[in-house]
Amino acid sequence: MEEKSLKSVYFHFRFKFLAVTSIAFLLYVILSGSGEFDQFSASIQFKLIGPFFVFAGISFLIFRRFPIKCPSCHALVATRKDWECAYCQKFQGKDRYLIDKCLHCRQVQATAACEHCKEEFLL
Repeated sequence: MEEKSLKSVYFHFRFKFLAVTSIAFLLYVILSGSGEFDQFSASIQFKLIGPFFVFAGISFLIFRRFPIKCPSCHALVATRKDWECAYCQKFQGKDRYLIDKCLHCRQVQATAACEHCKEEFLL
């Protein structure tokens, strides 16, 4: 019997993209020579890095609060609720963001279920 693949809302991708771009810049700064970095620090790209990091930090705080749409029924799904962990099957006991780790087993959720249509989807 073939298992149906789950649809995704790319919730985790938003945060991974911010983390990867920030780490890539920091590695460039650490690994580049002083002469090369001197040229880079005079460019417009370097002057935009500060606002980028501020924007990335604010985006992380804001995007995790935005509701997401269920890929099946297109109803809004809250990102902050008392969710059940898929790994240890325990509820969190208080409202927490879907992007947070489980309080009991410290695992990050890969899937969530819609309250309306009860369909499971990838985060």
